[in-house]
Amino acid sequence: MSKKQIPHITCEHFLALHGQEERQHVVVDLRDRIEFEAGHIKNSVNVPHKELETNIENLIADKSKKVIVIVGPTQEEEIHTIHDILDELGYKNVEFLAGGIDRFCELAPLEIEEELLEMTPEERGGSNVGDEDAQIDPEASDNEPLF
Repeated sequence: MSKKQIPHITCEHFLALHGQEERQHVVVDLRDRIEFEAGHIKNSVNVPHKELETNIENLIADKSKKVIVIVGPTQEEEIHTIHDILDELGYKNVEFLAGGIDRFCELAPLEIEEELLEMTPEERGGSNVGDEDAQIDPEASDNEPLF
């Protein structure tokens, strides 16, 4: 028995659709929160895959809206199951982003969390080495253990 064909949207078509002022769709990113916070498609909603059945209806009440699903590389094999879950919950207008987040990243920038854009002290030219006077002398007997 062959599996039914899952609808996909190309990244190029998605970029044109997502760039419109009035959006007729919702983008649902099923990656874990840490992956989502590291970078995601602007205006997307994060519903980690393990929370899909319990949280999707709270975030997307209008089941007639087009839902574009973003998956990470480890979830590509599960799109049939994900599609079936959404279908059972009443979401009938569902498409998956072809190639997932990896393909999208090749074509367009992701929205990066502000904290991740901040420079580290080393990037700003700082050093983790203090004054010479503050250095620990390994030969001195009065030095306390470091741990």
